Amino acid sequence: MTIGKGALRTLALLTATTATVVGLSAAPALASTTLTVKVTGGGTYTAKAAKTVLTDGHVSVTCAAKGSKPGSEASGTIASATHKGASPVEVGPASKLAFNNCTGPLGPVTTTIQSLPYKVNVDSKTSSKGDTDGLISGVKVAVKMVGCAFTVTGSAPGYYANSKHTLNMTSKLPTKAGSSAKLTVSGVKGCEGLVKNGDHPTYVSTYTLSRKITIKSS
Repeated sequence: MTIGKGALRTLALLTATTATVVGLSAAPALASTTLTVKVTGGGTYTAKAAKTVLTDGHVSVTCAAKGSKPGSEASGTIASATHKGASPVEVGPASKLAFNNCTGPLGPVTTTIQSLPYKVNVDSKTSSKGDTDGLISGVKVAVKMVGCAFTVTGSAPGYYANSKHTLNMTSKLPTKAGSSAKLTVSGVKGCEGLVKNGDHPTYVSTYTLSRKITIKSS
């Protein structure tokens, strides 16, 4: 049987394509960033924030200090230890969390904290200024106000400032994080279309820790 020139060209193209695919499949996958995280001055902590703001589009829920009550408070244990693993690396739990004096566009807001404890994770190498990216994972909070209710789940990004011993919850991070942290809205009831299932709200706050914990990652 004689193979024509057109068939030969097709065969050559198929052979080259197959070789390319095999080469790509044989290439090693991108490995996760491995971090060594050293915690000193650790132990049981409390963390307080004067103000927290959860924003979804044009809707914001603000929890602010009033009297002796902070806008938000948390507690848990971050022990002195050295942790090594793929980013993000867990360093301890947030065992308790509360939001106080919360208001939204329709008046008072009730929050129900679910699925505690949440995990405190390190997600980058420490910057030259002593800031270490992190995230709080396992979040699940039910939010309810007049005519509107929804649940927020997922991971909230932020960074720990060693110089001030503060956990700054924000999507504006000092260094590039090793993973993508985001919160997601589900279970929406009412809300006039202002809050929708699948939305990714932002969470901004600054928590001051009760003890001088240092978290350095390399």
